[in-house]
Amino acid sequence: MKGALFVLLVLLSLFSECFAQIGPGARQIALAHSDIANSNDVFALFNNPSGLASVSARGAGLFYSPAPFGLTELSTGFASYCEPTPIGNFAAGFSVYGFELYRETSFAIGYAGKMTNSFSVGITSLYRNIAIKNYGSRGIFIFNIGASAKLSNKFSLGFLFENMTRASIANESDQSPGALWIGGNINLLKRTSFSAAVKKEIGFNPSLKLGFEYGAFDFLIFRFGASNEPDIYCGGFGILYNSFQFDYALTSHNYLGVTHQFGVLINF
Repeated sequence: MKGALFVLLVLLSLFSECFAQIGPGARQIALAHSDIANSNDVFALFNNPSGLASVSARGAGLFYSPAPFGLTELSTGFASYCEPTPIGNFAAGFSVYGFELYRETSFAIGYAGKMTNSFSVGITSLYRNIAIKNYGSRGIFIFNIGASAKLSNKFSLGFLFENMTRASIANESDQSPGALWIGGNINLLKRTSFSAAVKKEIGFNPSLKLGFEYGAFDFLIFRFGASNEPDIYCGGFGILYNSFQFDYALTSHNYLGVTHQFGVLINF
């Protein structure tokens, strides 16, 4: 009985985009995670790691969602740090999700480098521990690999393979949450960009994600996004001041309601 309950909770945590933690970054969430080809801040460690290669200065980021869908038990927090070096960019981070009865804790390290001036690759190694009160805990290692290519000054492509080794918590067939992403980003107008991505999670229908970003001023950026499977609508803004950036995102789910997310980025 204990084993069956543990497997059930694990499956819920790994397969449900509605209840399990999501990739960090208020900017990324406001764009519905459509920016797979343009994830170029420290949170790329948890999204498309190839984007770390575009981080030009030492930086850190914090992300917090206090009550997803109005439930404080689903609170999520991330921290990430990136260190550029002559041989490529290295990053480390961690995340915490859940509450005292069910909690997920993750630690990640990543590396990204530019193969050419227009092509980058990156990899993230992530250890995830799932703890259920009175039922113990288990951990797995997950590896994500990504690539991005800048085809011109206006157009770029991105690719991501999540959980490429299909690591699983329980010994169940097809239990792995492996997923493939592919997307593009285009800049047709000044301070304006459009992004689109398709995510195909093993065992689930493809999810289409669209995003739009507009820089109203040098210090203020507005963002909008939408996705299906599940149907989610997003929006938010970013405020930039010198080496400091504050981001806010709002997501709306047809059945689960509204979620607020906050992020801070600092370049040293």
